[in-house]
Amino acid sequence: MQTPQPKQVVRFQLTPEQQEQLKRATGREGESIELTVEELEERVMPLSAEGRLASNHNETLLVDG
Repeated sequence: MQTPQPKQVVRFQLTPEQQEQLKRATGREGESIELTVEELEERVMPLSAEGRLASNHNETLLVDG
């Protein structure tokens, strides 16, 4: 049996403005946010209930020009 691999963690340093937003929104203080790669993927590319990529108003469309 293989030993489970440790989860990779991505750390984002917050700007002072982001730290203030975090404090206002949650009542908690923090200088950074840490997410596992899986958590980051879920936020960047959310899946619909059917397991497909959810529509995203931030999608970039490529058009032949």
